[in-house]
Amino acid sequence: MKKILFICPYFGAYPNYFNLTLNSIKNNPTIDWLLITDIKQHYDYPDNVKVIYMTFVELQQKVQSFFDFKISLNIPFKMCDFRPAYGIIFKEYLIDYDFWGHCDFDCIYGNLRKFFPEDVLDAYERIYCLGHMSLYKNNNKINTIFKNKLDTDTDYKKIFTHNKSYSFDEMGIIRILSNNNIKIYNKFVFADIYPWEQPLRCIETTVNVIEKNHSSYINKNRRQIFEYNNGVLQSIYLDNKSSDIIKKQEYMYIHLQRRFMQNLTNNINTYLIIPNKFVNYQNVDKNFILNNSKDWILYKRYLKTKRSWNKRKSKLKKWFNL
Repeated sequence: MKKILFICPYFGAYPNYFNLTLNSIKNNPTIDWLLITDIKQHYDYPDNVKVIYMTFVELQQKVQSFFDFKISLNIPFKMCDFRPAYGIIFKEYLIDYDFWGHCDFDCIYGNLRKFFPEDVLDAYERIYCLGHMSLYKNNNKINTIFKNKLDTDTDYKKIFTHNKSYSFDEMGIIRILSNNNIKIYNKFVFADIYPWEQPLRCIETTVNVIEKNHSSYINKNRRQIFEYNNGVLQSIYLDNKSSDIIKKQEYMYIHLQRRFMQNLTNNINTYLIIPNKFVNYQNVDKNFILNNSKDWILYKRYLKTKRSWNKRKSKLKKWFNL
């Protein structure tokens, strides 16, 4: 079985449901996580999580030590641009690992190994292409390939020396990998939740490396909630053809980006995920799903965040000529 390590620098404060995220990590015992953080609040870290306590200044110094030019690492979020370089920045932790990767903590993880089968790990050197979860094969070619310059916008020296975010961990490094004929596995099986409306609607994404863009749409047809049950994450939804039929679909994880959640469950092993809440498990019928997937208006609390995100997205489009 291929050995996998997720590398996760995280500073500031964890989501208020971090205990649920940690428990979902615990239920993936054959995968390891390396957490670099300044957060010393007590948590019940599972055996497959190694915690390295480090200030952000110390992390800045560590990252700088690997480059002979002055880097710009002004805020923790900027680390997203340095993710493709984790193979060299954190190389002392990667001995004996076949793959390293990065992921987000605004997620609940299901049975990851089911979606990382050995034949896929044997055949591909990059698994997925989005920032909230990706894997890289741990070898010198892949660990240093981020240094290959394609153009003025896909140049690690430029990206590493500017304060602004280039999302280098997504389209930038994917373009470099594709240009070097690296096989990338992109059969998405995660629930990427649209953040600006209350219902739990998935963003369906298709990446086109050749055209330097990606397309996405919000699946508004599915009326759904989610169930976490002892390591298995599933969508529970109403069939589009007959709303009296309830179906389930298993996912590798749910990504709750920019979503304010109330942690109301007292059972970390079995619970439901409904709009903006984790709640105790209960019987799920048609009415329960309909009541928790209504087409409500945008949250007022999100309006400021959305305006900020739209500004950032327009800059990304300009930088990548999308």
